[in-house]
Amino acid sequence: MVLGLVLDIRLIDLPDPVIEIGLPVAGLALWAVVYGLTLLTSRPSVVRAAPGTMDLPGAEPPAVVSLLVNRWRYTPDAADSTVLDLAARGYLELRQADPDPRHTTVHLTGRATDDLNAYEQQVFDRVAERAVDGVVPLTALGFADAGRSAAWSRRLRQAVVADAQRRGLSRTRSSRPLVVLLTMLGAVVAAGVGVGSWHYVDRVGQDTFGVVAAFFVPLAGLVSLARRDLGERDTPAGHAAAARWLGLRAALAQHESFGDQPPAAVAVWGRRLPYGAALGLTRVASHVIDLGVADRRRLWSSYGGGWRQVDVSYPSGLPRYGRALGWIVFQGLIAAVLGWTFVRLAGGSLVTAARPSSGGSRLADLNPVTPGIVLLGLALLGLAGYLLLRALLDLVTPTTVSGEVLWHEVWQRQASDDGPGRIINHYLVVDDGHAESLRAWILPRQIAGECRLGDVITAQVRPWTRRVLGVTLQRAAPEPAPPSEPAPQPDGVG
Repeated sequence: MVLGLVLDIRLIDLPDPVIEIGLPVAGLALWAVVYGLTLLTSRPSVVRAAPGTMDLPGAEPPAVVSLLVNRWRYTPDAADSTVLDLAARGYLELRQADPDPRHTTVHLTGRATDDLNAYEQQVFDRVAERAVDGVVPLTALGFADAGRSAAWSRRLRQAVVADAQRRGLSRTRSSRPLVVLLTMLGAVVAAGVGVGSWHYVDRVGQDTFGVVAAFFVPLAGLVSLARRDLGERDTPAGHAAAARWLGLRAALAQHESFGDQPPAAVAVWGRRLPYGAALGLTRVASHVIDLGVADRRRLWSSYGGGWRQVDVSYPSGLPRYGRALGWIVFQGLIAAVLGWTFVRLAGGSLVTAARPSSGGSRLADLNPVTPGIVLLGLALLGLAGYLLLRALLDLVTPTTVSGEVLWHEVWQRQASDDGPGRIINHYLVVDDGHAESLRAWILPRQIAGECRLGDVITAQVRPWTRRVLGVTLQRAAPEPAPPSEPAPQPDGVG
């Protein structure tokens, strides 16, 4: 089949660079455009809340509600709300021994669990596994092993998503027909890459082994991307259900003390408390329940008045993040030198081949590597210009951010065979009291000790590199209270 395609292309008598470079590049670009459109058009739609009401607006379990109101994204609220819902329905009992909600214990009531669904049974089994004589501290439900915690959370997510799909409230973003289409298109594109390689190898008389890799490597990569799990998206029924539950969220948020209710308050609030946890409103209860699935991407903040959750993203993938501008300029200059060298060396050959002569243009006889080198050189020159321009803008437009430190952790360490290695940079999340989503800054180790969690600071920053230049303390975080006497534990709890 590939040989037939090559023969057909030869009949067309296209220039060699078009077949050997243009065909693979055009195919890969087409696949990227189709894949990008898939990502864009399959995003969950934005849901507007229905009129607020304190009545439970549906029969969906809290874990499914958590998925719906977070734009079909699984969060740890699913596990927290399920624990509370099991207590509200009588499968578990929560008892608070003293004013500290962290001293809450979970008691098995002995009620049969035959009517629980898969993820409710999974949460109940975790409680039963940890219980001694039917009792376990609420804060002792977490996992000591990170791998087991991740596997447990992944299994819970799969069960919650499956239930939402069974109810017609959710569907995969990458449907089976779409996966088949992208896979078939990937095979065609990989064949185009193989054709270009075959044409080049056949023209220069080199070994044909590389043609096999030129086909199968892109094919494997594109098929893997086509089959990647893109998560969930809305359905008409799910959109309507999410609107109803967001209406309950608006109503519960108006209750000043609702977020401060401890887990044991489920005896008073009933199922409104687990649904409040699913809706992200139960600051105290969700903080106390520890199933080893805490998410640093969703942090609680009271800065600015009133508790709220904020979504946090952590930059990590690009070399510019946290870099001093001197390094960015150095990288730009290196890219400029390499780009100019490639264009200067290969561009002359390209111009000479394109210049008409007595025998006509000699582009057909040009090595296809030559225009590739020219394109690489132009790309490097473009990258150099971009880096140098952005570095200049970052230099002349520093700004400041003020607010409370919500997160402060090590990001990068220097590799070492003798230990964890020297710290290079930290993540720093600063809440201004208004934003619903935040992006972490990069804090160099030299000034990392100038602030800590809970401090109110003003930081001078460079917006593009996300690098913190300096920190000014506005108000220090309160000193932690001395440890209290441990709460009395029921018999059998160690």
